[in-house]
Order: sequence, then C-alpha cells, then structure tokens
Amino acid sequence: MTIVPRTAGPVWLKKQWGLRNNPFPTTGIARLGGSDERENGLLYEPDVNADKLQETIEKFVLGTAFSGLRFGYLWSTDTGPGDSDARGFGKSVLMQHLTGSLNEDFGRTAYLSCGLDEEDADEVPICGLLTSFDTAQIRSLSAALFTAVEYATDFRAHDGDLTLAQRLRRALVGRTAAEDPQTLAKVVINEHRDLRGRTLGPPDDKLILALCDSDPSVARDYLDKVKPASRTRNGSVYLATFLLFAAAAGMKHVLLCCDQLEDLASTTTAKAKRDLETERFRDIILETLPMADMLSIVVTMHPRAALTIGTAWELADLPTFEISEANKHRIVVLPALRDLPSAVKLLTKYLDAARKKADRASVDVHPFTPAAVAALFSRSNRKPRDVLRKAHGLIEAASGDNLETIDEQAVARYLDAVGPDTEEDIGPVVAGSVTASPDWSEG
Repeated sequence: MTIVPRTAGPVWLKKQWGLRNNPFPTTGIARLGGSDERENGLLYEPDVNADKLQETIEKFVLGTAFSGLRFGYLWSTDTGPGDSDARGFGKSVLMQHLTGSLNEDFGRTAYLSCGLDEEDADEVPICGLLTSFDTAQIRSLSAALFTAVEYATDFRAHDGDLTLAQRLRRALVGRTAAEDPQTLAKVVINEHRDLRGRTLGPPDDKLILALCDSDPSVARDYLDKVKPASRTRNGSVYLATFLLFAAAAGMKHVLLCCDQLEDLASTTTAKAKRDLETERFRDIILETLPMADMLSIVVTMHPRAALTIGTAWELADLPTFEISEANKHRIVVLPALRDLPSAVKLLTKYLDAARKKADRASVDVHPFTPAAVAALFSRSNRKPRDVLRKAHGLIEAASGDNLETIDEQAVARYLDAVGPDTEEDIGPVVAGSVTASPDWSEG
C-alpha cells in the first residue's frame, strides 16, 4: 500500500487553491490602522449592507451638514435568543469606510449619492475623523480627541494616498495661493481670532505650523513627541487647533466617528470618572468653539454599553441614544447579515484579495463550493465576525487535510464536530478596535 505524503496546509492553499495566505481574519475583530488587510477593515465591502451605509450617509452626513445634527448613534443589538453579545456586526469598519470616503472629496460623492445636485454638493465641504476608546490608554475624551488628530496626519488607506491633513493643506494652498508655511499659519490663526464664543484658550501654534508645512512628516513627528500625560490632559486643544486648520481650508463641518464607547462605559472604569468624561462630551463638543460650530460626533452603541452609560448620558443632558421612532433621525441600527448573498459578497471580497495576482478578480468562492458557503452561513449567528472566523477555521482544516475543494459535507464535518461557536473559543475580547497608539500610516 502506497502512502501519499500529505502536503503542509500553507503549501496546499498556495499551490492547489492559488491563495497567498489564509484569506480570513483569525478572530474577526478589526484592528484599524494595522498593516494586515485581513484585520484592518480595509476589505470592507459596501454592498454587503448597502442600504445601511446609505442610511448612515443620509442621517449622519446630511444631518451634520444641513440639519444641525450634533450626536449620532451607530447601534448593534443581539441576533436573538442565545446571543448576548452585540459586537461583531462591522460598526468599526463601516466608520472607517465612511470617514475615508468623505475625505477623498470632502463629502461631494456622499452628497451626490443622496440626490443633491452638483451645486449643492459643493456648498458644504465636510471631512471625517476617526478615533476610539480602549481599556489600555484611551479612557478619556481628551485622549480620544488627540488620537483623532493623529488619524488626520497619519492614516492612508493605500500607499500613495494623501492623508486628510495633506488634502486640507492642498485646499488651503488653493484658497490662499500661498505655499509658505508661515503665511498659511497666519490664515489659520486668524480663524481663531474670528471666534467670538468660549474657547479652550489659544491654539497650539507649533501644531499649526507643522500642519502647514509641505512635508507631512513634520506634523506626524510633532504629534509623536507629545507625552502621554499631555495627550490625556490637552487632547481637546490639539483637536481645536486641527479644526481651525480645517476651517481655514474651507471645511464647514467635521464628522468625528468614535468607536468603542463601551470601553468608556466599562464597569472597570470608575463611575466618577465615567460621569466626568461623559460631562466633557457636553462641555467640549457642544459648548466650546470651534467644536460647537464645526464638530458632530457619531458613537457606537450596543445594549450593554447603553445600560452602563445611560444615566450619566442623561444627567449630562446629551441627545438621547434610545432606539425609538422619535429618535430615528440620529439612530442607525446595523443588522446581522440578512441572507446568503450577503455572506457570499463578504467572503468573496476577502478571497479575491488573497488570490495570487494571476488569479485575482475571480467572481466565485473557490475553494468553497456554493453549497459549502450556504452550510457555513446556516451554522453561523449571521454576524460578519462569526462568518469570517469560521471561514478562517475551515480554510485551516481543509488545507491541512489537502481537500481539493471545501464542500457542504466538509463544512458539516468540521463545524458540527466542534459545536456552536462562542466568545470563549477565542478567549475574552478586551482590546478595542483601535489600539492605544495606532499606526494609521500602515494601512
């Protein structure tokens, strides 16, 4: 009897399936700003939840620009009995996609997608910032606001892309016909002098000059040298300074997407601190210039976070986040995957990104069969995180067994053998979507 030697799984998926690596993330937890495209959210597929993306644009972007929206809430709820975890729906990656797309043309495409004409689309330029709380270092609003400024100076979705700060500088040069950083800085400083309401005090002149420099590394290096204590204490001043720069470049509004609010609402955060930071949302975002004139904020929300932070939010007199008919203009509820075609679109985006160059642009789900994807979907809780990490496990198992394809029987054999998936399978999830010191430039 001849024994056929088994090929190692990574070799099999490269040679037999034409994949560069396992296409899917290990846990399905987005690490925004990382270099691994399977984990960093840049493989977000808008068509998976196209209607919800459009609803997000209509409520949050149009609401900010034309309806005076100050707070919006991106919700997820559980998928039914047996699922108490309202994470894993893709809120983080949707936020990243929204801010990135706004910054490409300062909201013009978003406005046109909602039915505005060309003139109206050019009327109110808007850009986006992204930040997050976490349980490591970013446990105050000020620290989160500092991270938002780092996003503006560091984040590039792809090599060769401009950061938001670079795009704004280009717009500022276009408005002033000046290139000299000192001249541009004076224009920005004049934005502060024109303010007539309550501010946090003078802006950071060194940051202004750094943002106005033609070398984008100047601003990045300046922010990198800011000590952690100053980030926690003065982050709002850095954001206010950046908003003056954005205003000088022509921005009317800035949409700040804030992820992982549940980490601020965590029971590991002392109640007194949680109450104080919640009040700062009101004091800084709603009552201090230039934030009160320019900034709108969208935060993620789910039932456990709402329960923990609800009383403090109400006492701070912040706009309610309850899911109700009266509040629907500031609420978007992100659902689980609705149907099998949605799951196919999700998986195909990751598979195509992993195919070897000669095999790119494939429209099928190879090495899965269509029936296998249906079997996978039926054995998931329909959340993108669960579908993706089960797909990762199937690739690992099937490549290790040297299967020609992954069919329905293989899915049943592998997934039914280990039983239903739970959070305990991968250990407790404690890290936020954005790390304490994200390297936005790696994406």
